[in-house]
Order: sequence, then C-alpha cells, then structure tokens
Amino acid sequence: MADKKTEKQEEHPKGQRLRQLELGNQTFEANGKKYFIEPHVSAARFQEMQLLEVDLGFNMDYKAMFDHLQEAYEALNEQQFADAAVTIRNIQDGIGLMEDRHHPIMRYCAMFINREKEDRRKVDELIVEQKIKDWNEEGIDYHSFFRLALNMVRGLKDSLEKHIQDTSVE
Repeated sequence: MADKKTEKQEEHPKGQRLRQLELGNQTFEANGKKYFIEPHVSAARFQEMQLLEVDLGFNMDYKAMFDHLQEAYEALNEQQFADAAVTIRNIQDGIGLMEDRHHPIMRYCAMFINREKEDRRKVDELIVEQKIKDWNEEGIDYHSFFRLALNMVRGLKDSLEKHIQDTSVE
C-alpha cells in the first residue's frame, strides 16, 4: 500500500500537489528560500500580531455577515441606533479586510516565520508579501499555517475553533 502512495505522488509534478509543513520542524524551504519558525518575536511584531488577531475576528463569511445584519436590523427595530451603527461598521470593516489582502493567518505567521538574514526587529510589508508569495508558489497548504499559529499563541486556538464551528456547513 505504501508503494502505491509513493507511485501516486510521483505521477504528479511538484507544482500540482499541496505540501504540508511537518509540525515540530523548525525550518522549511519554500520557493528556493529557507525559512525558520521561531518562538520569539520583537515588540513591533507582537503589536502587529495583536492587530491581526482582531482582523481574524472580523474577517467573516456570508453566514457571519447575515447574522451581523440581523443584529443591526433588530437594533434598528428597537431604535438602538448607535448599536446598529457599530454593527454595520464592523460588517464594513470585515468586508474591507477580505479585499486585496492575504488571509490574516498568513500575515500572522509571517511575523514568526523568518528568512535567515531578515531583520526580526521590525515589520517590513514588502518582506511579508514576498514570504506569502513564496509559500503560495511552493503550494503549502494553508492548514499548515493555522496549525503553526495555534501552536504559537494561547487563546488563538479557542478563537479559531469558534470561527471554524461558526463557518462549518450545517
């Protein structure tokens, strides 16, 4: 059976398969570059990670948008205009996050997955974009980045599990 799996994998060129990152490995290569998964981040990167955690909470799917619109509708019916306005603004923010951006989890991981000579003291948007491009071109499955993020920060696991439950098909 193991031989068939190996044969099947060999039938597909590298660019057509998704690659999983092995948990426990501290390094991996993507698009010809070596990356290091590091347990420590600078204050600047920690601040960015905190903002991205907020983004993860507002990056919503259609069901979440519908639920928030229902909340706004109910608040308007009860003449709670400020509550409705806040809810609608949060929906706008969530939609804005979906446009022209990588998923926040990818950016989050870019804070602690580094190239060898990268300046770890700061957040460089160009390097963040290059890293994500490398990971995409390598065909790394996004679940790998979810697992890495879950292992990096306490509390994020519970938040992501809630998001997954909220967006799972019923």
